[in-house]
Amino acid sequence: MDEKQQERERRYAELVGERLRRLRQDRGLSLQEVCERSGDSFVVSTLSAYERGKRSLSLERLYELATIYGQSPMSILDIEDEPEFQSALSKGTPLRIRLDLIDRLQPEERRPLETYLAFLRKLRDDPSQELLTIRKDDLTYLSGLYGIRPQALKDYLEKEGVLVNH
Repeated sequence: MDEKQQERERRYAELVGERLRRLRQDRGLSLQEVCERSGDSFVVSTLSAYERGKRSLSLERLYELATIYGQSPMSILDIEDEPEFQSALSKGTPLRIRLDLIDRLQPEERRPLETYLAFLRKLRDDPSQELLTIRKDDLTYLSGLYGIRPQALKDYLEKEGVLVNH
């Protein structure tokens, strides 16, 4: 794993921790009170480490905390709306699909993309054969077709050389 990815994962853990702290504080709970509500399955130092992003949170522990805070586990993990995670997906940053490189994807992977891009090209009356600019909203819609998060789709398409952003 490269340094950029490690830094991104570290920052993700911090943002999830910040969300956990905010949820706890919004409910007026101390770390000790959360421990008590968990039936003492948590200790204060562990909760504090989660909130600081210094300790990994297992799915089971995430579910326990989500239950205590009255949230879904996914809502706690969903930090893609945070400004720094939106920077690459911001409305001002054009994302360009290399139409001439879509065939790098497996047929079942490219079918939803080709269908949507054909729709966009027709809607925009765009005869381009090489590049098509998409917006953040387009990426969000496409990610729904693939059943993954927008950032994950963006990362995948970039890795395959199909998406360029400049």
